[in-house]
Amino acid sequence: MNRLYSVLLAALMVLGLATSEVFAQAGYRQNPGVGDVLGQGKYQDQAHKIFRMVRYVPVTADSPALAADSIVIWDLTEDDGVTVTTTTTSRDSAVAGIIVVQALTQDTDGNTAAQDVGKDNWTWLQTFGLAQVDVSHEIITAGSALGTSITAGEALMFAPTATDTPRAQGNAGFFYDTASGGDNDVQVFLRLD
Repeated sequence: MNRLYSVLLAALMVLGLATSEVFAQAGYRQNPGVGDVLGQGKYQDQAHKIFRMVRYVPVTADSPALAADSIVIWDLTEDDGVTVTTTTTSRDSAVAGIIVVQALTQDTDGNTAAQDVGKDNWTWLQTFGLAQVDVSHEIITAGSALGTSITAGEALMFAPTATDTPRAQGNAGFFYDTASGGDNDVQVFLRLD
């Protein structure tokens, strides 16, 4: 009798695994193939976002802390892939994303990323998805491309010109909202990842 229960239990487990595989393939959170699946771990009606931990190093030693909603570039001096800074180059092609949590300045100027591990100049950078940013002095039109401005940490409409250098080609996404010059928390969609 125990042998019959064991065989029956084994048959039910095999049938259950086969059935669960069929149902799992129909699920909306299943991987469609090889690679990363964006949006795992959230509800379907929530916008997907990608964040990275980065280190903020100001352009000058006397710069203040970097406020949330500031657009930043990858630091071309440090060139370590984790250090960001601000720019005053409009349409800078090194645009990295938008800071989502205030970043303080370095405790010790000139530190490398390894020397700054655990310090308070590390913060979260958003590189993809629905975000908000502070804008510079111009009026923003919804649907316009997003880029850096001549004001450090502030965004502007990306509008390449015939005289742009290769350094000035940094389209980072687009503006969802129309805004006045100097507005804060303007809704954008980042496309840097």
